[in-house]
Amino acid sequence: MPPSTGTVSKPADFGYFWRMFMRFRIPGLLLVLLPFAIGADGRDEEAFADIHVHFNWDQREIIGAPEIIDKLQRGGVEFAVVASTPSDLALELRRAGGDRILPLFSPYTHELGRRDWYLHARTAELAEAGLRSGAYRGIGEIHFMTGFRPRFDNPVFQRLLDLAEEYRVPVLIHIDAADEQLFVDLCRARPGLKLLVAHAGGNLQAAHVRRLVEQCSGAMVEFSARDPWRYGGLTGEDGRLLPGWRQLVIDYPGRFMTGTDPVWKVTRTQSWDQADDGWDHFERLLAYHRHWLDDLPRPVAQQVRIGNARRFFGRANTED
Repeated sequence: MPPSTGTVSKPADFGYFWRMFMRFRIPGLLLVLLPFAIGADGRDEEAFADIHVHFNWDQREIIGAPEIIDKLQRGGVEFAVVASTPSDLALELRRAGGDRILPLFSPYTHELGRRDWYLHARTAELAEAGLRSGAYRGIGEIHFMTGFRPRFDNPVFQRLLDLAEEYRVPVLIHIDAADEQLFVDLCRARPGLKLLVAHAGGNLQAAHVRRLVEQCSGAMVEFSARDPWRYGGLTGEDGRLLPGWRQLVIDYPGRFMTGTDPVWKVTRTQSWDQADDGWDHFERLLAYHRHWLDDLPRPVAQQVRIGNARRFFGRANTED
């Protein structure tokens, strides 16, 4: 059973002492102590929705689905949204974790699918079959890198968006862009699309995202991969949200979610020819997000931590 969303940690729990320490923390110690922030058994009393994880072929070489499910359970993750390469590995994780896993259809249907997915009509055919059967609960992650293919008008991509609207499922999109305009153009062209914007806090700073949420009423934004060990851009040295981000989240508490995105090949510490050991870092990534959430007003933190994700992904029988 997932942890309660409203229970306060008992004073004997490590999580309680961590929160007390962080209220009187000494700047500079945060990054040393974050790996231990969720205690010896990794548990926290407050449920968390991790809306951006992967189980890719080069992760499966060193960690199995049961081990990942154990990490999620011990970390208090009520459910995780999974995009995998190849796409069917998300279904393997679903078989191991049941309702704790919400698999997305990734257009990267083979190990190197990120290079050529947009060239093949078969990609959309597989997506349609997976959505029709109920195996997948959304589409993504789809990457667009500025100056590289595909273009937004690519017919395979447009067909995936058609399917997302038809089946009323979310689409998780990563756009490496200098401003919010590509997202704004997309949501204006597709006002019925359940758009989830990946990785705010990189090129897209708080002012960009404020314009995005104000102009795109249906778009949701997530903060995965913006921890200090990878791209950063979200929090200061004390681990708190930077002022612009904090005010934006407080102004629009119903528009944000977060996740760990345990992929480590984006760092300088790992070569691309190695298996991806990102899940070895999951606990400290989760602790990092729990920490900055804990600095928000409690009702706002609750929405970003779990409530918005429950609504967006259609989790039944919630009161958030």
